[in-house]
Amino acid sequence: MKTALSFACVLVLLVACAHNSAVRERTPAQSVSPGSSSMAPPIKAEDITIWNLQALAQSGRLDVLNDLFNNHGLPISQLPSGYAAGAGARVFDLGTPLFAKLLDDLTGANWRGKIFYPSENPVKSMGLNRIKQTLVLKTAITPMASFVTEIFPKHPLVPDAKSAVVTLNYAKPVTKNYWQELALTQIEVYDVMVPVQGKYGPIFIGKTWLGSYAKDRSFRTKDPNQLIAWFFLDFNAEALAAQQKEHWDGAKESVLPALPLMNEKAMPVMPPVQ
Repeated sequence: MKTALSFACVLVLLVACAHNSAVRERTPAQSVSPGSSSMAPPIKAEDITIWNLQALAQSGRLDVLNDLFNNHGLPISQLPSGYAAGAGARVFDLGTPLFAKLLDDLTGANWRGKIFYPSENPVKSMGLNRIKQTLVLKTAITPMASFVTEIFPKHPLVPDAKSAVVTLNYAKPVTKNYWQELALTQIEVYDVMVPVQGKYGPIFIGKTWLGSYAKDRSFRTKDPNQLIAWFFLDFNAEALAAQQKEHWDGAKESVLPALPLMNEKAMPVMPPVQ
């Protein structure tokens, strides 16, 4: 427990520095460079993988990502289920290399994707993140950091998105008191994502905000135009195989033997999105 709390304290300090220090390059959540939006996707579907999108985020090509997010979302009426390969990129600068490296480690190489539970409700479910339990190389990737996920036709955080969106709410992330979960009770985040056509099939482009949760699980952020990260998910079998073959460090993974089927009684009542 002491180790868990110490890690959580480090991350709380990290976020405090983020609020109190100057951000070198603010990353608009919605903005697209003039003339960048087009009828055709800015990159071909066969070139869209979670790792190529991660490279775009890391190289600052947020105009391409925003164009895909806002203008090329696929229709979605049912949530995916199962394991998803994931890749992410931090897009805000704390101005402190040590803290930036720590956040990169926690949201980058040590985060491998998400797990969505099947659900009787096609537009609402729950899930977990696939995260390395500690920063040690051979530590197992463990399911943790619970979220509630829903489909909405529109969302105020992404007013320019022309397709329905999927939200991930982390108001109650703790499952087994992993230090990452304890940190998420202090560093409160919220995700919105859309599916686009990718190399292996639909691929999700996601945006992450820092903010706070109210008692009713509603989320508020101080600055809707400031993202802390982009993330990318692919539930297709080919992407999961590519992750294991080309983007793995030898860490073992604690795989769930079966995914529970969610129903309304098993899921919390969530506030409406205004």
